[in-house]
Amino acid sequence: MVLASVAFAISAFSIAAIISGINLGKSSKDKTSAKTLGVIVTLAGIAIFVASLILILGTPYGTGYPAANVQLMFSLLMLIFSFVWITFGMSLLYGWNMSFIGDMTMVLFIYNVIAMVALYFWNSGYAVYNLAAFIIVEVTLFSYLLDEVGFYALTHGKTKAAVQAGFLIFSGVVSILLAVTASGIIAV
Repeated sequence: MVLASVAFAISAFSIAAIISGINLGKSSKDKTSAKTLGVIVTLAGIAIFVASLILILGTPYGTGYPAANVQLMFSLLMLIFSFVWITFGMSLLYGWNMSFIGDMTMVLFIYNVIAMVALYFWNSGYAVYNLAAFIIVEVTLFSYLLDEVGFYALTHGKTKAAVQAGFLIFSGVVSILLAVTASGIIAV
């Protein structure tokens, strides 16, 4: 059941990402929309935080190498993701400066790149995932890179909300696929 926390977190993220993408332009103009979106995003961040703790404490893959490393890597990614989403949600709720979120996403970007590379090597040597699952995980992690760069660019005035909205919707949809495959709902 510990792996259910991964599906739980990814599902929460996918909802927040898709709803954020759909409403990104509106929430910057309408304070009521911003606050509603802020609550949704904050709840998703809290869900991701809880799932991160459950994953690392429950060690569903085991405690040997590379299982422990994969779990720690995903738990750390989820932890940082939770900080980004909670802060994003709170900023929408209270009208705070969002440039710090963009800065945080660049730190998350570094972790995400390391995770993608490490997962490639772990999977090459230890077959952590079958090929289909590995591709789904890597594409999803890549979509998160787009989100992270988009958050940075948007919060620093380097792109339009529509670009980040597209990234968020894409990663939200890809995350649904990951959630249903990582949880075993659909076997790949």
